[in-house]
Amino acid sequence: MAAILVILVIGLPWLGAVAVWLAGNQREKLQHTLAVVFSVLAAITSLVLLKFAGSESVLRISLGASFGDLTFVPDGIAVSLTAIAAVVGSLAVVFSVDYMHGDDQLGRYYFLVLFFIGAMIGLVLSGNLLFTFFFWEITALCSYGLISFYNDDPKAVAGGIKALIITQVGGVGLLAGTLVAFAGLGSFQISDFLEKASTLPAASLSFIAFSFLVAAAAKSAQFPFHTWLPDAHVEAPT
Repeated sequence: MAAILVILVIGLPWLGAVAVWLAGNQREKLQHTLAVVFSVLAAITSLVLLKFAGSESVLRISLGASFGDLTFVPDGIAVSLTAIAAVVGSLAVVFSVDYMHGDDQLGRYYFLVLFFIGAMIGLVLSGNLLFTFFFWEITALCSYGLISFYNDDPKAVAGGIKALIITQVGGVGLLAGTLVAFAGLGSFQISDFLEKASTLPAASLSFIAFSFLVAAAAKSAQFPFHTWLPDAHVEAPT
C-alpha cells in the first residue's frame, strides 16, 4: 500500500501538469479544475501516507551498477515534509484559480507549479542521493520558470537567471557531497551513508557536511545566498 501511495503522491501532480498543458489555454475553466483536482488528490494522498511511515524502502527500482537502485523511503521526516509540500502546494493552486484568472499562459503556469510539487515530494522521499540531486534540479528548473514566468519583462528574466545561478551553487554542493560519499562507500543509498559514515575519513565527512550545508543554504536563500529571494518575490506570479 505504501508503495502505491508513494507513486501516487509523486505521479498525481506530474500527471496533472501534463493534463493541464494538453487541455490548452483556450479552456481556462478546465485548466483550473484539473489543476485543483490533481493537487488536492495529491494532498489527500500525502496525508494518508502519514499512516505508513517507516524506515524501510517501500519502492525499489534497479537502475544498474552505475546508478544503483532508485529507492523511496517514507520515514517520519520524509512523510511530514511530503504532507507539507503537497498540502501547501494544493493551497497555492486553489489560490491561483482567482489570482491567475484570465492569464493567457495558464497552462505553462500550472505545469510548472504541479511539476514543482511532484519534484519536491520526490526529493524528500528519495532514498538515493543521486536521485535526490535529480529531483533537486527539477525544483531549480521549475523555480526559474516561475520567477521568470512573465518573460517579456526583463526584470523577471533577470530575477529568474539570478535565482538559477545562485541556487546552482547549492546544486554543485549537493552533487559534490554525493560523489565524495559514493567514492568512499560505493553506494548512493542514503541508508548506506548513514550506517557506514563512521568508516569514512574525517576530511571526507567534513567535506560532505559542508557541501550539503552549502546546498541547503543556497536553496533556501540563507546568508550569504539570500540575494535571489527578494527579486523572486517581486517578479514571480504568486
